[in-house]
Parts: sequence; C-alpha cells; structure tokens
Amino acid sequence: MGLIEIGGYYSSLKRGFDEIGVESSLVTIVDHPFKYGGVETSNRLIRWMKRAGAKSAATPASRLPLKIWRAFLFRLLFFAFFIWALLKHDAFIFGQMSSFYNHRELPILKLFGKKIVHVCHGGDTRPPYVCGAFVSAHEDWSIEKWIEFTRQRKKTIKTIERYADVFISDLPFAQLAEKPCASFIRVGIPLRPNNIPLRTDVADHPAAAAVPRIIHCPSDLFVKGTDRIRAAINSLQAKGYQLEYVEISGQPNQVVLEEITKSDFVIDQLYSDSPMAGLPTEAAFLGKPSVVGSYAPDMIRDALGSEATPPSLFCHVDEIEKAIETLLLDKEFRVELGERARCYVENNWTPAKVAERFLRIIEGTAPDSWFFDPRACRHVHGGGLPEERARQMIRNIIEGGGREALQLSDKPELEALFVEFAYSSTEEIEFVLNA
Repeated sequence: MGLIEIGGYYSSLKRGFDEIGVESSLVTIVDHPFKYGGVETSNRLIRWMKRAGAKSAATPASRLPLKIWRAFLFRLLFFAFFIWALLKHDAFIFGQMSSFYNHRELPILKLFGKKIVHVCHGGDTRPPYVCGAFVSAHEDWSIEKWIEFTRQRKKTIKTIERYADVFISDLPFAQLAEKPCASFIRVGIPLRPNNIPLRTDVADHPAAAAVPRIIHCPSDLFVKGTDRIRAAINSLQAKGYQLEYVEISGQPNQVVLEEITKSDFVIDQLYSDSPMAGLPTEAAFLGKPSVVGSYAPDMIRDALGSEATPPSLFCHVDEIEKAIETLLLDKEFRVELGERARCYVENNWTPAKVAERFLRIIEGTAPDSWFFDPRACRHVHGGGLPEERARQMIRNIIEGGGREALQLSDKPELEALFVEFAYSSTEEIEFVLNA
C-alpha cells in the first residue's frame, strides 16, 4: 500500500489488515507533515531508499555533483524497492494517483498477475478546474496549462482504468472516470483514532458545558471555506450566542484529536461533495457530530443512498450558519447526532471492517451494490471552491479550448450540465453547445 499517505487512511488500513491476519506492507515515500502515525518499517532497503530520497531533495543545486550522485542512488534503491514489492506481494493498493513509475509499471504488474486497486480521495477523478486544492495551488497557471493538465489527468485515469482491477471513487467526484467504480463511502474510511478513549460518560460530555465549544481544522483555508465559516461564527456571536470557537491548522493529528475530545462539535468544511470525509470520521469515532457544507447535499445523499450515507449535519452552503445555530440551540440533538455518527462508524468503518472490504474487492467477491456507473454523475460544482470560482474556471477552459477541453465528451449529458452551469444566458449556452 502507498506510496503516499492521505490523512492517516493507509496507516489505519494497514492496522486493519493486521487485525484480520492479512500480511501487508505500507510504504510512503515521504513522511506526512501532520504525523498521522505511519507504520515504521524494519526493512533496511526501504529505510535506505527513503533516507537517500530525503538527502537528495535536501542537497542544494549549488552542490551539483553530490546532488546528482544522491539522486542516482535514490533511483537505484527505488528500483530495488520496486523489484522487492513485485516479488513479495499479490496485490497493490495505490492512493491518490500514486505509482512507482508514473503508472508505466502497471502493465508489468498485470503481466505478473498482480491485483491492482487505485483509491481516489476526491481530487483524483474530479476535473482539476473544479477542484479547490488545484485551483488554490495554481493560481498563476495560464489557461493553456490548465487545459493540458486536465487532458493529462484524463489520460492518466484512462491508463489506470485499463490496468487496474478496481478504481475506488464516488459518484459526486467521478466526472472523469469512465468504467464502473467501487464506492469510496461504501468501502469506508478506517480512521478510528489510536490511543484515545472512544467513549465518554454522559455526565462528562461537553454538551453539558455552559458554553458550547466548536472546532474547525482547515488544512487549506480556501478549500475549506474558512472565511465564510468565520463569518457565520461572527454573525452568531453578534446575535448574542455564547460559544467558544477554536481553529487549528498545521498541527499534528494527535493534537487535533485531543482538541476534538474537548469540543461539542466540528465544522468540517463548506464546499464538500461528501457528507463525511476524514475529519468528521475521526470526530464520529469520538462521538462528536460534524457540520458539513455542500452545494448539492440532496443530490449527493440521493447518489449514495440512505443506507450508505453517514450521519452528519450535511447542509447547503447558504445554510451553514443555520446548521451551526441548530447544534448550538439543541443540546439533545447534538448529542444524539454524535452518537448516531459513532454507531455508524463503529458498525461500518473500523480499520478491520474496511480491510475486509478491500480483501473482498481484491478477491473479486464484492457485491454489485458496492459499484456505480460514473456516467450517472450530475454534480457540476466540484469540491473545495466557491460556486462563482467554479463557474469562472469552467468558462475559462471552454473559451480557451472549446467544450471538448472539459474532457467530458464521453458523458454528453454531464458536459451539457457543465456548460449550463457556467453560463448565465440561453444564447451563450446554445452557442457553446452548438459550436
């Protein structure tokens, strides 16, 4: 598993495989900055490879001969690591588009009869131009670069779909996928915290406190919509509500978990296309409810189905203040929602249960109900960015390369919905669609 860590997902999945007695290896090329408790390896080859990579990256360009030597050593050790992985393992689980050699190794893995699973964590199969993380990180890109990057992303997805046994994604963010995918939510998010009590006595529950404590932990202020969340908090305080608002960013995961245990509820983000992502999952294991904003909560709930939709206060972007107010006013509902969330994740998303589902996917015994057809996707807002920015990005792509530059030609209905979303007048829409 690897070769990247996403919010502790793979270290928790590794723990799950250990619990069900399945031998597995987790290798991440770069350690996660938030210290999610990655699995330390006793494999000397992997330790040497990671150390060589770190030294190569840290060597300044002014010391060119040393940098070249360290880069060569890293590549040599990395190749040895690939051969070790190939000979030792029966299945490969890749996270967030990671690979050994830019996916060129996939035919080799298939030739050796290996099972391949690629896991999408939101941005992978979503068009980059409506992915807040990409938009936030690449404000300086020209429209030509955006078009080329989108084309390359579509090409990469097609390559993965050609060789992978299963692509795990979800309907609201599978716009660029073509073949049936396993549902990310149905497979589960195994983020049960380690070394932290999972239950508190009702008498000690923060809901009994006089001043409710709210926590928001943005990894990216733009992507999470933190400015509008702060505005909602300020508005509620101006109305006379007594509350403690805590905002944590850039801290180790252990610090975040400890702060969640002290809080009444979590505000996850504003522009989500999932009712329960990583942070709300961790909060749910601790019995704390989450407020999650979205531009299409009803559409997303319908796409997932009532059985698979995890409990959170999943609301429209424009209702974020009202949702926070609801949890402030109604202590009983707040505690009840937190308990429902805890029961859901304990019954469905423990590391062992998620690992068991991965094993069924690898063995080919997963039921059809776990899979969906990405052609049914109708979500146009993307994720992690405000509506007006998404519209602007889509218009820029179309005006720079035509609607085919959206890379949605395999889904004509969805492509038309993107055009209708981006333009305000009927004349503009008809012109683009008929061009």
